[in-house]
Amino acid sequence: MRVSRIKIESFLVKIALTREQEAGCDDCARLSARLAQAMLAENIQEPELIAILYHLQQCIPCAEEFKVLNDCAQMDAEDSWPSFEEMWRALGAGEDAPLP
Repeated sequence: MRVSRIKIESFLVKIALTREQEAGCDDCARLSARLAQAMLAENIQEPELIAILYHLQQCIPCAEEFKVLNDCAQMDAEDSWPSFEEMWRALGAGEDAPLP
């Protein structure tokens, strides 16, 4: 099997991005709420939270889940939750659609 230059370069980038303390998806699920709170407080100094930040750069599913959690934490902190009607419209139901 021939290995392309792109695969080799991709592999080298992944090696360069490795950290002494790696976090996995389970760690991310366990620590995401704490990371969201630390981000709101603008105080991310714990090594395990920093490891989660690196994991979020590499793992698209975890990053997508964290974005939702972080957005919710932000709305909660600002007390800026949309109304049910606003959420319903945002889902594409339109203004004329009856609410369930």
